[in-house]
Amino acid sequence: MSRSVNYLNSALQVSYFEWPRYYFYNEVTEQDEISEDYQDSYEVIDDIQESIISEFPEFDRAKKWEGNEVSIILAGYGAKIGLSEYCGLASLSIAIDEDQLPNSWDDNYDEVYDNTQKWINDNWARISIGYSQFNKIATFSNGEAIFEKNNK
Repeated sequence: MSRSVNYLNSALQVSYFEWPRYYFYNEVTEQDEISEDYQDSYEVIDDIQESIISEFPEFDRAKKWEGNEVSIILAGYGAKIGLSEYCGLASLSIAIDEDQLPNSWDDNYDEVYDNTQKWINDNWARISIGYSQFNKIATFSNGEAIFEKNNK
């Protein structure tokens, strides 16, 4: 698979997944089938927010943009979580949220920064569960990326 999808500029972790599609019941085959239509972004964002907040209740819903393509959907624990989608490929990324940290000249800034970074790295697997369908294996000079299906 070759596509490009953006993620938070200062992301420490990024997961890639296929944007969910609708299912429908096919009366001829009598089975549920996947539609060609992608789910509405508000539904998907709400589902992602709910699943992460259920595990990490300190996260708050957010509606911010980083650049033109990444929507910050959650903030908390000194971190921000961003979501981006391009042609059915989505990224969920996490970065340290400088707005939640003490001022850089405060004595405890480095300690808080390091603790936040450690928390992100320790908890990303739980946060991104269900959203790690693909591994990014290469990026071309034009920005296009190559992904492979995650076998985990």
